[in-house]
Amino acid sequence: MNYKIGILGLGKMGNSILSGIIKSNIYNKKEVLLYDVNETIINALTNQGFTFASSEKDLCSQSDIILIAIKPQMFSELLKIKLENNTKVIISIAAGKTINDLKEIFGEQQYIRVMPNTPAFISYSSSAITRGDKVTEDAFNEVKSIFESIGVVEEIPEEKMNEIIPVNGSMPAYLYYFAEAFIEEAVAKGINYEVSKKLACEAIIGSAKMILETNKDIKQLIKDVCSPGGTTIEGLKVLEENEFQNIIKKAYNACVNRAYEL
Repeated sequence: MNYKIGILGLGKMGNSILSGIIKSNIYNKKEVLLYDVNETIINALTNQGFTFASSEKDLCSQSDIILIAIKPQMFSELLKIKLENNTKVIISIAAGKTINDLKEIFGEQQYIRVMPNTPAFISYSSSAITRGDKVTEDAFNEVKSIFESIGVVEEIPEEKMNEIIPVNGSMPAYLYYFAEAFIEEAVAKGINYEVSKKLACEAIIGSAKMILETNKDIKQLIKDVCSPGGTTIEGLKVLEENEFQNIIKKAYNACVNRAYEL
């Protein structure tokens, strides 16, 4: 039998996507085929009623849609797989792997690349999506609905998929790093950790909502917080003196450059 979707790799992201499609009733468990090498993952999901393929090739041959949720460094294993037909829809969430890279492995298929992020775990991912020229509208909409089950989705040109990684794919790590520094300093000044964490995180959530919902320019939003001669502006002066924005841009470009290396 053929399964509606096969998921190759059940790490954090693969598992989050699996959870999203089941909770959203896009597919039921009997329509999903899985493959992973981790025995703990296999046992846990088998006990939940999921079916596992015997190999990567088995999963690919039995699935209409194939979601490749493995790390880019593991793609060499896929080079051993040759599909017998060209009717598959193949989704890759691997950084740096282009549609042409995928064609070299699987031949002429319908290819869709997606860059989600780890908040998929709580159904709050922000995913960038792009499609190859063979993809039908029905196939694209079905794949888009898969990622909408774990958050929001925006389509971009494939040539910008590496450039979007720092903006959404890697952004959680950079925000965690930023938040951690402020929380640690608050704790060092004698404020309770849980209180500091709660207030910092709610401030980040509220600020993001201000950007999305007020339609104000970000520079204006910064000005709205900064009273002349006040406290906030003194902190901003330190960031400006230490070229904080330039550091962020260097981090952005280092992230993008690594995607091209992969």
